[in-house]
Amino acid sequence: MTDPEKKAELISVTNDCPDTVSTFLSLARDHFSDLPPNEREKFMQSILARQGEPDRWLLLLEYRDEYIGFVHMKINDDERPGWGFILEFYIVPNKRRLGWGRRLFNLIVKILQARDVDHIWLWSDPDAEPFWYSLGFRETGEIKNGLKVMAISL
Repeated sequence: MTDPEKKAELISVTNDCPDTVSTFLSLARDHFSDLPPNEREKFMQSILARQGEPDRWLLLLEYRDEYIGFVHMKINDDERPGWGFILEFYIVPNKRRLGWGRRLFNLIVKILQARDVDHIWLWSDPDAEPFWYSLGFRETGEIKNGLKVMAISL
């Protein structure tokens, strides 16, 4: 039996690659479906506009020619110097609870640790809190944008 993690690949979304941009937009429309359409499109374009900045990544998770999720993350030198910040994290609904979120998290930890990041923080949607707890994240006691701030030491 093949280990699926070894076949999973992270693909960078860059503005000079229309296929990755199109895939991100398709996945993001589902992820941000609670936003009104005009706000959703504006927000997704703002994410794309920031690609290419140092220490910021928008990555698609691909497995067997299927895109099953994405992460938008950065090293946050403004608010928490040397910390990684997960801005968005998404796995398509039919791939949830199959270990893909954990695999995606483990792949991004490798990227951040290679850049001397020892801690990661995020704003957690209440529905996602059990997932983040399962990875070892803990509440910090802070609230940002109405969401709990959670963190983990690597």
